[in-house]
Amino acid sequence: MSELLDIYDENGNHIGIEDRNIVHQKGLWHKTIHCWIVKDRNHILFQKRSSNLLDNPNKLYTTASGHIKAGESLHDAFAREVSEELGIAVPKPQKLFEQIYTTDFIKKNGMPYHDRVFCNVFVAFCDLPLSSYKPQEEELDGIVEVDIKEALSLFKGEIDKISASVFVKEDGKYEMSEKQLGLSDFLCNPTETHYHKYGRVLESILKL
Repeated sequence: MSELLDIYDENGNHIGIEDRNIVHQKGLWHKTIHCWIVKDRNHILFQKRSSNLLDNPNKLYTTASGHIKAGESLHDAFAREVSEELGIAVPKPQKLFEQIYTTDFIKKNGMPYHDRVFCNVFVAFCDLPLSSYKPQEEELDGIVEVDIKEALSLFKGEIDKISASVFVKEDGKYEMSEKQLGLSDFLCNPTETHYHKYGRVLESILKL
């Protein structure tokens, strides 16, 4: 079943609706949402992408994220993505900013991929233990919790490793563990730096 997205011109003016596959084939402007979850004001959650994904398997990425469907509001998109990917409901998300992403690359299956995105970045505060999350098995292998200030230092290149609490599936079941992480564990496109991709988010959260 095709997924329809609202499409826009480069100035953010709505110009129609198009199939998601066409949007990425032609590089049409569209909107996505990034849902960051912060625990106890000091820790932020990253999702661990599934090892079965074609692109960027096993990498750590935004807590939950996805496309905003045609006609869908930002808050409805936030609630849907968090529910689908994390299996929880989070009240009162706050919008941090809208950020433009542009990237072009060839996927591992040989298909060209053109992304022109107005990305709406939201944060929500939730103190649930990691064991309360129900990661979407098709997309995620688990959830990882790191200290916000330590992660920012890592992305700035000030330190090489940070500690993390990890809730991931091992041998068919989810287990808690501790792990050391480096820059290579986090998803970052060739045209970006880790600080560009994640630093502004972390700095904005620290100011709240």
